[in-house]
Amino acid sequence: MKKKFSGLTPPQKIIEGLCAALLVGMILGLVLFWGRLPEQIPGHYNRAGEIDRWGSKWELLLLPVFGVLMYGLLSFCCWLIREAVGKGELPQPAYTWISGTKLVAIGTFAVIEWHSASARPLGTWLLPADVALLAALMTGFLISALRFARRQGKK
Repeated sequence: MKKKFSGLTPPQKIIEGLCAALLVGMILGLVLFWGRLPEQIPGHYNRAGEIDRWGSKWELLLLPVFGVLMYGLLSFCCWLIREAVGKGELPQPAYTWISGTKLVAIGTFAVIEWHSASARPLGTWLLPADVALLAALMTGFLISALRFARRQGKK
């Protein structure tokens, strides 16, 4: 029996809300504190989270733009799989795993914006944290997809 996609689950709604809050916070933070930001901010960080290039504070405007673009791209991916989930071709958690990836990406942009606006290094924690979170999301997706495929094969 095919299940119809019935909308977002509570965890998915929480993820979407957090993504929206981060994006709004990134934009509002720049608007509200623009006059207090230093003229020169970190323009790039190396793998160790150390500043290896300085740039204009105008570069900070790129981070919310990239965040919105990433949100749009991953939301489009969620929209694409919605029909497959509704037809029972993919498990419902597939949507949640992609939404989780969206939250990690937007959260990363928000952290980078915060550190850049504060003109301080990121530290060594961000890259390993991103890798661990994304690995956990991919593993969860693969496990749910394999379980789903096994259940489908038994029918």
